Amino acid sequence: MIVGVLGLGRIGATHAANLASLPGVEVVVYDPDATAVERAVAATAARALPDRDAVLGEVEAVVIATPTADHPEDLAAAAAAGLPMLCEKPISLDVASTAGALRVVEQAGVELQVGFMRRFDAGFVEMRRLVESGALGGVYLVRAASHDNVPPHESYLDQSGSVYRDMHIHDFDAVRWLTGRDVVEVYAAGSVLVDDMFRRHNDVDMTALVLVLDGGVLASITGARAHPLGYDHRTEVIGSRDAVCAGWTERTPLRSADPTGIRGAVDPYPAFPDRFGPAYRAEVEAFVALVRGESGNRSPGHAALEALRVAVAADHSLAEHRPVPVSDVS
Repeated sequence: MIVGVLGLGRIGATHAANLASLPGVEVVVYDPDATAVERAVAATAARALPDRDAVLGEVEAVVIATPTADHPEDLAAAAAAGLPMLCEKPISLDVASTAGALRVVEQAGVELQVGFMRRFDAGFVEMRRLVESGALGGVYLVRAASHDNVPPHESYLDQSGSVYRDMHIHDFDAVRWLTGRDVVEVYAAGSVLVDDMFRRHNDVDMTALVLVLDGGVLASITGARAHPLGYDHRTEVIGSRDAVCAGWTERTPLRSADPTGIRGAVDPYPAFPDRFGPAYRAEVEAFVALVRGESGNRSPGHAALEALRVAVAADHSLAEHRPVPVSDVS
């Protein structure tokens, strides 16, 4: 199987390396940045092609890891070529263009897997199994911490949308996927405490959210663009019979203040490729299995739209200082 990778930034290069390590998979790549292409080819023995159309004309499936603004056009081109695709989140930064891209994909009758890698993280998969099996009992609460180690470069903020559309969109999808419930209302608060560049981009670097899910289940999420000890992304599900957590390991950058508590990670996670490295590999394994007809789609396109609607509601909530129903985002 020949799989193309469009875009060779950090996540695109990760996808290319993981695909190249799979048996029976040949990788071809394109990025307008010649240096990025050289690095990817050296690391993976992938074959470089001169442009996007050359990739689409040669492959059986494609991974889209280009800048978010290019996703709708790249999705449409891949759909026109009849190719199944794995597209990084978000599909677009606004609801209308996301819905339009999904219509194009549906009309073409091709598979679209969205890059919500937490659906492939072993801890998250086990938590969902426990929820679905009833082992946790009735779900009461979900609590998530999404704390980056260091802030992104200011140039990244030009295209990220907001902390909700960029980082917390993963949390919004995970909450829906883990519980099997829709988010009906969002309340978001935020501050700029780390770097004034976030204020310049009408964004925040510290945030806290409360989500109300259907049936009254609650979720709380905290977000930080800087954490002094490392990359800390954890999610807990609390039920009537049990409580579990994904992301609490010997590398979690948090230490207890109790005299007999955990002293803290010796080798804390520095960034997302380390914390979610196995999940990214499992994600492309699942995509290849989907293309081969060996499994169903574990992260379908509509999940991107639903998570984005929650993110947009969060942006409105932050700006207007009020809870916002997700139904208001159409």
